[in-house]
Amino acid sequence: MKILTLFCLVFSGFVFAQEPTVITLSDVANHVKKQNYEVLQNAQRVYQARETINFSRRSLMPRLNLWSIATVVIDWRSAIGLVDEIAPFLVPNNWLRVKQSEILYLAKKEQYRALWANEIMNAKILYLNTLRDIDFLETYKEQYNDLKDLVAIVQARQISGEVPAQVLNFLKIRELQFSEDLRVLSNLVFEEKKALAYIMGLPQETSLELPPMQLPSIEELNPIEYDTFIFRAISSSPEVKQYKYIQSALKYLKKEVWFSFLGASSIARGINGGVFDNIPLQDGLGFGAGPSIRIARSESHILTIKENATKEVIKKNLYTLVNKYNSFIVNIDNQNERLNLAVKNYDLLQTQILIGQNVDPLEILESITNLLNVKLALLNYKYDAVASTERLTRIILNGDYVKVDPILDEVLND
Repeated sequence: MKILTLFCLVFSGFVFAQEPTVITLSDVANHVKKQNYEVLQNAQRVYQARETINFSRRSLMPRLNLWSIATVVIDWRSAIGLVDEIAPFLVPNNWLRVKQSEILYLAKKEQYRALWANEIMNAKILYLNTLRDIDFLETYKEQYNDLKDLVAIVQARQISGEVPAQVLNFLKIRELQFSEDLRVLSNLVFEEKKALAYIMGLPQETSLELPPMQLPSIEELNPIEYDTFIFRAISSSPEVKQYKYIQSALKYLKKEVWFSFLGASSIARGINGGVFDNIPLQDGLGFGAGPSIRIARSESHILTIKENATKEVIKKNLYTLVNKYNSFIVNIDNQNERLNLAVKNYDLLQTQILIGQNVDPLEILESITNLLNVKLALLNYKYDAVASTERLTRIILNGDYVKVDPILDEVLND
């Protein structure tokens, strides 16, 4: 009895673990904000950048190195070198390095916000693509069943000698090809669900269920204008803001060059290292200040070029998005008319077959293929319209992309 009870408990637990998890489009952003692996890793990077500021500030406090003191006892002239250890706050470049850390920390936060928003958008687009492929799969199944019915009719007519054998063979080949398409599409949906679980930070054992969503009626949509969104897109872009912060930090590095005759900073750039590593800084009075300043000036030009390039990428993406979105609205009537004609043609041929008229099977196959293509095209229109709206929301940082990030706040306040 105990063994039976234990078996029932294990079996029920197994069944429960296999129950699918229902995920809606609104759930995707919440999961990404809290559980996405890239978001979690980069939140820790921002935390490290903030701790670098604390380290730099505390490094300005006097510190004691017993070996240095022992050296002074042996040779009093080495006491001059103790200034940077006993009173590091007297070295100007140490203060400048702290200011750099503070500004680069703000740049790191903007980099994090850009990645955070991109991960949310990528997850939601992947969700829409998965739903679209699920609808594609259902549409394929409908047309596959129609093709199977056609093959059964032609097979009966071929036996009576009304249809050549090669026509039947051709239709069977198309039937097998449809079957292969269904297999490939089913595997694609499976892979997309696993990818969606990963980007949301869910275990791969999770079985996702995506309920159908209400798709927009393209005929009721209004065209959008580029000028309506471009100012908001550039002014709120974290990709652009990060370069402004790095430019500000570069100004303090230039000051470091001029104050290098009083000693180089003993504070490392830490987590933000690598940003200005290509700019050499001399330690003490020398003739390297001029080249260092010119290299820093060149680095400033590079940052300006990168900032301008980023703005142009935003403009390009917005222009493309607006044009694509509006093209759906302009061409939807053509697609609707195409669907209407494809349905009428298929129904007419099907009626002729049912009443016993002699109809070319290849013509029926072509009508099935045309009907499938136009159904898929209309599904593409609707899902692309939703995806375009999502991308536009990301560009202007609205909706799920507003500056509310519980994970970063939690990490920084830990």
